[in-house]
Amino acid sequence: MKHLLLTAALSGLSLASAQTAPSNLSGTLTLYTSEVQADVQAQVDAFKQRYPKVDVQLFRSGTGEVTAKLNAELEAGNPQADLLWVADQTYFDTLSKRNLLEKLNLIGLKVPASAVYGDTSAEVRKLYNVIGVNTNVLKTIPKSFADLKLPAYQNKLAMPNPLFSGGALSTAGTLAQQLSWDYFGALAKNGMKIEQSNPITTTKLINGEYGAALLVDYALRREMAKGAPIEVVYPSEGAILVPTPIGVLKSSKHKALAQAFVRFLYSPTAQANFAKLSYVPVMPGAPRPAGVPASIPTLPSAAAYIATNKAEIGQRFSALFDLK
Repeated sequence: MKHLLLTAALSGLSLASAQTAPSNLSGTLTLYTSEVQADVQAQVDAFKQRYPKVDVQLFRSGTGEVTAKLNAELEAGNPQADLLWVADQTYFDTLSKRNLLEKLNLIGLKVPASAVYGDTSAEVRKLYNVIGVNTNVLKTIPKSFADLKLPAYQNKLAMPNPLFSGGALSTAGTLAQQLSWDYFGALAKNGMKIEQSNPITTTKLINGEYGAALLVDYALRREMAKGAPIEVVYPSEGAILVPTPIGVLKSSKHKALAQAFVRFLYSPTAQANFAKLSYVPVMPGAPRPAGVPASIPTLPSAAAYIATNKAEIGQRFSALFDLK
């Protein structure tokens, strides 16, 4: 049960010792992540202000490349990561079932139960897949995912590649489950293009190469704040909450550092940083970015469907959009 994590202690630790990490922690921490490198670095810099003797090394790429790298290291018996933070809950579930993840130490933090997956991974902030619209290109603003099948959006659509992007995999799996594969068949006939990643798709949307795209909300809000002609549409069916958990590898030789970093991400400092970076913080009472609705209706989680059908999702998507 998710709520059990909030009351469970690491073996042999008292509540007082588990709640705080000594300020003189030292050593090198290695984080594998698919998150935006500059955003992760901002949190790393804030963490290092609190723990100046800790060095944090990053390996950053798309979710598929990050997990492939870790899989290869696990197969070789030499995993290098202490922490993993990627947009694929199903991968964390697999690692947990193989007993490769450490129990997270969230004692005393009051992390919402909905943000915790089992006892080995958890969300530190929320992001949603929505519809981004370039208002210079489109005069008819879609209100729903279903609207994108209409002729008004023909050859003006795009989304990232779910074989590369974990967030796009959430979109593909969720919409295939909720709207059927016929929905993506209709989008393919309507000329939807597939780009490699969220940043590439966002840039092309801003530049007017596309009129609408299925993208993460935080990146769109940033571009709006810079003056880009972008509108964020939270679809009437519900937005797609993209799981982006963080977890500690059981093979880590620096578990105290890794646990301290995870706990730091729930601190008021880190949660405020997330809001400044346009993410929705996970902790109650943390500030919210400008323009974020007080309540965001979401589609039901498709995590179980994606976990069971991940290979098929990739194959069917590749066939529909002729991906190589």
